Amino acid sequence: MPEWAIEQLTGNHDHSGFDCGKQSLSEWIQRYAGQNDKRDTSRTYVAVRPVDFRVFGYYSLSSYQIRFEDMPAPIANRLPRKQPIPAALIGKLAVDKNAQGQGLGEILLMSALGRAVLLSQQIAINAVVVDAIDEQAKGFYLKYGFRALLDDPLHLFIPLSVVRQLNLNTQAE
Repeated sequence: MPEWAIEQLTGNHDHSGFDCGKQSLSEWIQRYAGQNDKRDTSRTYVAVRPVDFRVFGYYSLSSYQIRFEDMPAPIANRLPRKQPIPAALIGKLAVDKNAQGQGLGEILLMSALGRAVLLSQQIAINAVVVDAIDEQAKGFYLKYGFRALLDDPLHLFIPLSVVRQLNLNTQAE
């Protein structure tokens, strides 16, 4: 199993041949990730082998708000009413076909969750949200404790209190 380094995307990273099998996710890293970074709309982190800059996987993070009415009752009952719930959004997460089946998706997800825990020490974050691209992706996230929000069965979240219990390495990478 290869060793991966997770780094913030820079102009040195080679994502030109990235293909995860989902056109929208493959195109996004090639065309929009750098623009989003410059515009401060998301930050992208990439998985590379320590010996080169070829991108084998990535995720993007940004801030987000969950509508109170979209939270399931047991959790909503513990939150302030009539105000949005602060969250971190994993906007994209994808693994190149050449690295699929090697556990890289889990490594990227744990990196994103760990980063959310770090951020929560500076700004309020109650949950981490993801919009699963399809049912297969939804199944991936459900394995790690994500649950559906009430507005869309593919709109998923995990409370940060649950993420903290994972005891992730939250040292800056």
